Amino acid sequence: MEILGDIARHGWIGERRNVTTKAVVSEIVYYEPGFAGEEWLEVVHVDDLGELHALVTWMERVSGANSNHGEATVLAWAEVHGATAVVDDADARRIGRLHGLDVCGSLRVVADAVRHGHTTAYAATALVDAMLETGARYPCARGDFTGWAKANGLL
Repeated sequence: MEILGDIARHGWIGERRNVTTKAVVSEIVYYEPGFAGEEWLEVVHVDDLGELHALVTWMERVSGANSNHGEATVLAWAEVHGATAVVDDADARRIGRLHGLDVCGSLRVVADAVRHGHTTAYAATALVDAMLETGARYPCARGDFTGWAKANGLL
């Protein structure tokens, strides 16, 4: 978490705001009951009228009966606040881009940190491996983040 927090706090262009939604935190806590949040991660509620309107739209676009609710909240918040949405679900990213949002996955954020010299490829690979071990589903195998990122033009 220390590496992830360091990458999240400092972009290659300076400080950045790192926001997630309460719905995402609830999903994490469901799978990782000990998760208490991190000081570098601001948790927001999607409950302003504009946010609720956007949420209804994004729920229709990306959510199934039991999936992608967290992604919908992130996309809604990002749309209302003009932010970049970071979501790992490929379908949610595709739909977000289709509707004009700036959307990327967490692996791109990690690759950007390596490319801009904020962290090393070794540390990034260790971070991705740790996330894979907790059940994250990424398109790279354990130990192959750098190879995957190079093959996909991210490094």
